[in-house]
Amino acid sequence: MVSLALSACGGGGNESGPPDAIQASPAAVAVTGPAGACATGLGPTVYLYGGTPPYKLKNSVPMALALDKSTVGLSGQGFTVTFTNGVCLDGMPVSVEDDMGRIIEVMFTNQMGS
Repeated sequence: MVSLALSACGGGGNESGPPDAIQASPAAVAVTGPAGACATGLGPTVYLYGGTPPYKLKNSVPMALALDKSTVGLSGQGFTVTFTNGVCLDGMPVSVEDDMGRIIEVMFTNQMGS
């Protein structure tokens, strides 16, 4: 009976995502600035799921992106990015590490407008 119950619910995990994998939504962000420049200003919120919270954030390009926090406490919460200084980016990562040391990267692109 217990085996059937575990099988029916997928063998573990919860509504927040798989227990062994971190997921980000969106997993990648791409913005385009105005003609002749890269974007500046408030960007999207990236939501984190799964893994084992809390999640530590590491910004690889602090001169181009500002994060509103360095740690996300719970699955389903997120962080918001601001594009700063008009720096153009092509797939630069923000690393997300859960409490068990699992890491994913959320990629950011900031393109010059035409």
